[in-house]
Amino acid sequence: MTNVENIAREINAIRDKWHTKNHPFFQLMLDGSLGLHPLGVYMASHYKFVEMALPAFGFLLWKGPQDVKHAVIENLAEEEGLVAIPRPGHEPHDHSRMIFDFCNAAGLTDDEVKFLNIGPAWHGRRLHYVQTLRDEPLGVILAMQATQEGQQPALNKEITIPSLTKHYGFTAESPEIAFFVEHAEADEEHSARQMALCEKYIDSRSVADRALEICEEACMLRWESVTEIYRAHVLKEERLLPPGMAV
Repeated sequence: MTNVENIAREINAIRDKWHTKNHPFFQLMLDGSLGLHPLGVYMASHYKFVEMALPAFGFLLWKGPQDVKHAVIENLAEEEGLVAIPRPGHEPHDHSRMIFDFCNAAGLTDDEVKFLNIGPAWHGRRLHYVQTLRDEPLGVILAMQATQEGQQPALNKEITIPSLTKHYGFTAESPEIAFFVEHAEADEEHSARQMALCEKYIDSRSVADRALEICEEACMLRWESVTEIYRAHVLKEERLLPPGMAV
């Protein structure tokens, strides 16, 4: 393992280079200038991403060893509200319902969330995620997942929760923002498990190089997905479409 002993540092460097906490979309929250509706569209788009991503965990259950299977089952049980994250003071929550609760507060109905027409960057991101879980080596999958869930703690602790409580009329206990509060800690747990396991299962330089390539693609797609919403709902840019077509 000596030739890949710094793999966690390399993976985290890619995550931090593309970290969405630095995206102009989220930076607008710091002074309250981002409207709730664009943030609701972001969360609805995240729901559509999770709609495909969570079932793809089945590929890890199928091909992972016991320690990976255990981590996946814990993660899914927490997402479905069957168990709480293993930290004091936490209770089980249906994470999808928490998304709907925030989207409702931002002016979107449950049906608008369920049937949202996501843009091409979001399609690309979720397909990349599923293909990675289906086709890539175990260590590559875990590294990619760590870069995605690993962005949530800083994004929520540094941007969304302080901004929502300071500028948007919520408190840390408001059920409408429970998703952000929960994932500030839940994804610390999830990404730490994923990183520890990826260090264990990245066992060659070739697998490490592939992990870095896939991590870069996933982080870039995550950034571009936020950009898509920023352009449409903040900058109010029109998508360039073939003649006669409307979004």
